[in-house]
Amino acid sequence: MQPFEPRPDTADVRPAPVARGLWCWPALLPAAALVMDAAWPLHPVAPGPLRPGLGPNWLDVAALTCFAWAAFGRGRARREQWGTPLDGRILAGLLLAVLHVLRTAGALEPIQWLRQITASGLCFYALAARLRRDPRAPDAIWPGFALIVIALSAYVIGFATQGLAALERAILEVDARWASHHGLSKALLLGTLLCAGRACEPGARPLWRVTALVAGVACAVSAFAGGAGLGVGSLESLDEPFYFSTTIVTFTFLAGLTRMAWLLSRDRPDEAWRWRAAAAAFPLIAALLAFGGTTGGEGLRALAALAGAAVVATRAAPPLASAAAVPTLAVAEPPRRVA
Repeated sequence: MQPFEPRPDTADVRPAPVARGLWCWPALLPAAALVMDAAWPLHPVAPGPLRPGLGPNWLDVAALTCFAWAAFGRGRARREQWGTPLDGRILAGLLLAVLHVLRTAGALEPIQWLRQITASGLCFYALAARLRRDPRAPDAIWPGFALIVIALSAYVIGFATQGLAALERAILEVDARWASHHGLSKALLLGTLLCAGRACEPGARPLWRVTALVAGVACAVSAFAGGAGLGVGSLESLDEPFYFSTTIVTFTFLAGLTRMAWLLSRDRPDEAWRWRAAAAAFPLIAALLAFGGTTGGEGLRALAALAGAAVVATRAAPPLASAAAVPTLAVAEPPRRVA
């Protein structure tokens, strides 16, 4: 049994998985791509803030693979399964990103942000459409959060052992590859929260608690070395029309996911802590955007897409079977004696 896999259901209530077990490899692809882009990018770039290249990256590959798996693979999602309650807000955000590229005459940063939004959106739609058929299939997304925080924590702690200067250089390299400012600290903070929620569930394996603890330590070390990039000065950017419009659309998108995650914590009490963590994670993303600007980069966008796919797929999935739902045999009432 895999270390992060939930404890198995009994044979009479276990659903048929959409992939080989609850470890669904397409759900792990975006997480692995995020780590690869941070440490071993396909298109190396020189370190420096917001200086990504325009070459292909691992997240693009993961997004196309997930889309092909959901649209053309065995048991592919039907056309009506691709819709979500957030389609209007997602389309508005994508159109704003395109208009931003046109307004800036093809500047590098808006193009890279549009690519990240598109790739993350493909992962979101592919996983939400394909995993919604199985009551337990959305569990396949949660090990991806563990993969991200373990790999990024190892990256931070490994460079920290070489000295503060080496860690600062490594953080700048991740920012260059992710098109972010302090993106490593923000991604670790969000991943720590999600893994901590999963670790609080009854029957959670001890490795979840270890993962959350290590990720919290790595997040603190990363913030100490490179800072968090938060401040009220970023609110001045709201005077810019495109930034203001994008912020409003993003906040409404995150508000919808927050509401759905909170309802899941009530509808699925055995998984309440993970959905409470997700319900707290989306407002956290909003706060990071408000006080840190649109600088979360690939890390924050990919994590938000994975968490959003888990919420949407679980809301659309059939309810979990439980022992309480098993019908009981009626006991025949004894005949009454006639006087």
